[in-house]
Amino acid sequence: MSNKKSKSLEIPVAVENFAEANSFIGGRLKRNNISKEIRQETHLIFESLFHNMLAQGFDQDTILKIKIQKSFGEINIKLGFEGQQFVLDSNAGGSLTPEESILQAYSDKLEHSYQSGYNLINIKVHKSFLNTLLLGFSAIIFAILVYIPISICMSPEMQLKLADNIVFPLVKMFSNAMLMIGAPVTFFSFLNNFTDIHILSSRNSEGSKLQAKTIITSVVAILLAIVAGFIIAAILNAQLGNISLASGLDPVPSVGELIESLVPPSIFTPFETIMPFPLIIVALIVAYAFCTVGKYFNKMKKAVDACYTLFSRMLHIVMYAFPFYCFLALLYPMLESGFSILLSYLYIILLSLLSLVLLIVFYLLRLICGGVKLKPFLKHLPALLRENYKIGSAIDAVPFNVRYCTRNYGMDRKRITNKFAILAQINLDGNCYLIMLISMLFIFMMVSRASWFHILVIAIMVLFLSFGAPNQPGSILIGALIIALFLKADALIPTALILEAFFGVTQNLINVTGDVITVAIEEKYVWKGQNSGVAK
Repeated sequence: MSNKKSKSLEIPVAVENFAEANSFIGGRLKRNNISKEIRQETHLIFESLFHNMLAQGFDQDTILKIKIQKSFGEINIKLGFEGQQFVLDSNAGGSLTPEESILQAYSDKLEHSYQSGYNLINIKVHKSFLNTLLLGFSAIIFAILVYIPISICMSPEMQLKLADNIVFPLVKMFSNAMLMIGAPVTFFSFLNNFTDIHILSSRNSEGSKLQAKTIITSVVAILLAIVAGFIIAAILNAQLGNISLASGLDPVPSVGELIESLVPPSIFTPFETIMPFPLIIVALIVAYAFCTVGKYFNKMKKAVDACYTLFSRMLHIVMYAFPFYCFLALLYPMLESGFSILLSYLYIILLSLLSLVLLIVFYLLRLICGGVKLKPFLKHLPALLRENYKIGSAIDAVPFNVRYCTRNYGMDRKRITNKFAILAQINLDGNCYLIMLISMLFIFMMVSRASWFHILVIAIMVLFLSFGAPNQPGSILIGALIIALFLKADALIPTALILEAFFGVTQNLINVTGDVITVAIEEKYVWKGQNSGVAK
């Protein structure tokens, strides 16, 4: 046994011990601020596992070790016990027991391994990168406090030396690490998303139509971002004059330079130089080849998934240094320009957040035109978004969103499962809008008059980069860094870091909102009030 403050509990597998184990799990999850809805799901899963252990004949003297593990933004419950191999997924014919049905419904949250006579079951409770982003926001505030004594004790010349010789090289080092890992993550994410879409579409004839509709909404999001960019630039010029967070930069590539760069001399060049269009072209060719490779598809698909998981985990580790570099990212421009630069950043962030009104209006019009009643639909949306805010990834949140929409919106679980899976990978309105908006701001910060051709080129690039956005926070930063590299604008790297801190989670909430709205319209959902029979 263990006291209430312990992170582990050891009990015999017996009916009379179930309440104690369940209470222990609930208490630990509550201390970790896990929402009531997720706690209820976890209790349901644990109860089913516990009863299945008894049903499968495990001796009541078998010691069950329960451990709550929290690391790298994840909270998991690990169950360990000796004996014969526990059967987690029973597919032997016949009807399923209620417990087996529950475990099948929550299979995405369960992992099981059996080694040397020991069973280890992992229940995934919570996966969130929110703490890292919140620390990044706190680091920005800390940078302001640190700069105050620096501005008093150091001369302007010393501040410039500190900025150019120490602070900026450190920031550039982090951006290089993000691009070094972010480029293969984006590439394998692109392959992973498109091959998953290919599999799901082959099972569902409606998949292709759904893809076409979501691409249209992403294009609309990019167009709205261009409009918002012009409006924000006009307001900034009126309030602050011609701002320049990165002066003296090279102009955007010419038409000739762009054409020459489309096909590099080596297939490794896009990864070495992080050239966006060659990277996109290689990804498209490989994705098409994968989908037509025939009998080798499954083997190669596993290899792609493994590579994506590996590089994604590497990116996850690198992102843990994000708060420190957020601190340096704001310290650098203050060392160069003083406190006056804060006003520019404040205007940019507030105006960018206010520009989301354009997307909100677009979504409301979609709901109205799709025949969805606004009041009952919007009533249940905040709770859904709160949980997605904690999860931080539209793909990771698919199972939760399916269950939520089934319970609260009365949607058919079987129909919407594939739809959510497809939408989570291609309906990336948040990535498209925010990366395109940041790109427009980058252009205006450079004080250069980009032609409509250059804006179109960047819009196409943003659309494809969004399809290859990695499945965790950092996607806005990677996209912004690639755009800054394309514009030959190293001085914009600190701005990219600061904007990731403010918009890193916002992009996922926009993505999920777009997913739910699209599914609601596709399902032709019309709320019928309390008489609809929908679960409360």
